[in-house]
Amino acid sequence: MTLDSGKINRLWEYLKPYWFLELIAFLVMAVMAGFTLALPGAVRYLIDDLIPGLLAQPKETVSFTPVVWFGLFLIGIYLGQVVFSWLRDYLAAFIGANIIANMRSRLFAHMERLSLSFYQSHQVGELMSRFLNDINRIQNLLTSTLLMFLTNLLMLLGILIYLLTIDWKMTLTALVPVPLTVLVTRHYGVKLNHINRRLMETLGIFSARLQESFLGIKTIKAFGREKEEELKVGQVMNELTGIYIKYSVTTSLSAYLSIFFNMLGPIVVLAWGTYLIVMGQMQLGALMAFYMLLAFLYSPVQGLASVHLEVQAAMASVDRIFEYFDLPPAVAEDPHPVRLEKVRGEIQLKNISFKYEQGAFAISDFNLVIKPGEKVAVVGPSGSGKTTLINLIMRFYDPPDGMIMLDGVDLRRLSLASLRASMALVDQDPLLFKTSVFQNIAYANPDAKPEAVKKAADIANIHDYIMSLPQGYDTEVGERGVTVSGGEKQRLCLARAILKNTPILILDEATSALDANSEKLIQESLKNILDGKTAIIIAHRLSTVQHADRIIVMEAGRIVGEGTHDMLLAQSPLYRELAQKQLLV
Repeated sequence: MTLDSGKINRLWEYLKPYWFLELIAFLVMAVMAGFTLALPGAVRYLIDDLIPGLLAQPKETVSFTPVVWFGLFLIGIYLGQVVFSWLRDYLAAFIGANIIANMRSRLFAHMERLSLSFYQSHQVGELMSRFLNDINRIQNLLTSTLLMFLTNLLMLLGILIYLLTIDWKMTLTALVPVPLTVLVTRHYGVKLNHINRRLMETLGIFSARLQESFLGIKTIKAFGREKEEELKVGQVMNELTGIYIKYSVTTSLSAYLSIFFNMLGPIVVLAWGTYLIVMGQMQLGALMAFYMLLAFLYSPVQGLASVHLEVQAAMASVDRIFEYFDLPPAVAEDPHPVRLEKVRGEIQLKNISFKYEQGAFAISDFNLVIKPGEKVAVVGPSGSGKTTLINLIMRFYDPPDGMIMLDGVDLRRLSLASLRASMALVDQDPLLFKTSVFQNIAYANPDAKPEAVKKAADIANIHDYIMSLPQGYDTEVGERGVTVSGGEKQRLCLARAILKNTPILILDEATSALDANSEKLIQESLKNILDGKTAIIIAHRLSTVQHADRIIVMEAGRIVGEGTHDMLLAQSPLYRELAQKQLLV
């Protein structure tokens, strides 16, 4: 796999804000490379100059001052390595932490704009894997790996120049194994790229499998399927174990083959150097310095080989992250959106056609007008298109044909913020966050005063229940609202919608989990809340919609009946059938 300029430019966008710190980190590592190169020179000086010079002096006049200075020089080198190593690690950590935060923020913001169909076709565990594992690999690529590449390249050039000044013939001979190392790392780098992509994908599957099992633990226990779930997780773990082993073996084999080829040079150098010393053409200190430098030479060569392997492995993660970045938002905001200052609440659907990406259900040539302040109920059997209608009005999806308008403005031209600010939705599957009851209700209006929150809760007939909790409104709700019943959850979410106080209120099976008494109380409360508002009420229970201004009967994505309760009983066979089953009429 090769690095194309497009990927490099996209990665550079994340690194560019920190280029100056990256430059400082590179200079720090260059100084560290200088400390490393100073050691062979020190050994050469010790063997060829310092020791012979001291031996040549009479014992009674020997001065150990040069030895002290030599020792202080070595201490300075090692102390400098400690200080500059700390500085390098700090800079790398600072740059890496900011890059990873920036990338995750951008990815999260982008994914929030993707369509609901994207989330319906992707498991949460897979999304989390890309957020955590893949972005971590990219962070290492842009910090540690990049700095390692630049440092090793600098060391390689410095050591080559140093070696050539000692003996250019021996240097060229010692470089013979380098091309073999390059070929080995190139061969195994391609393999590692494929293995790492498979590893990241399997980690995503594993994360998704765990997430699904944890969220469905109640159902798993209820049906006694613990063993089956263990087998499913075990299968993914076995596959993951196999990939980990293959990745480790491939990396190890590549490293040890490179080490083997790199050892050929030092063996030749020792043999040749011994001959030159015997022939008086080289000093022992020079050979030792040459041998140490040669070891340092193969270290950056090996480091560059490792960098190549790291890059190949990390590019699989780069592809996986950019794959999400390249997904276009299904619902895009107009470049110059219209903002409604005051919403009257008139909704028009003209010649709407819509079909989900997967599935046979479709809406075709659908027309509906909801007047400002009108209370419209939508009923029909499951799968008739009631929730789809809400999804289109809320602009969770855009229909390929037709037009949906709010107060005469096409939703495609309307600011998304303006649209969502004008509507409040109580979904059939309401969500509570793992925070306090107060904050769950105030999610609709974070600046709301406690009195307003309590008033909304009272209207939703949930205030007394909240006050019975251990900490009242400060009681924390479990993750996804698992510590409250379905009815209590719906009433809390209804209070959230009431607090938002929008001109349009949409209730999608908002009372389906309530008992008859609670439902009656909420219906009475809603009469005051809905006064002057446009309301769309979806319900299976006809008892909740009998007093609506107009009832729409849907079947298979079409309107098959429209009118008041009494009119539909007389004119709509489907509505009459539903009424006979539920209301015993």
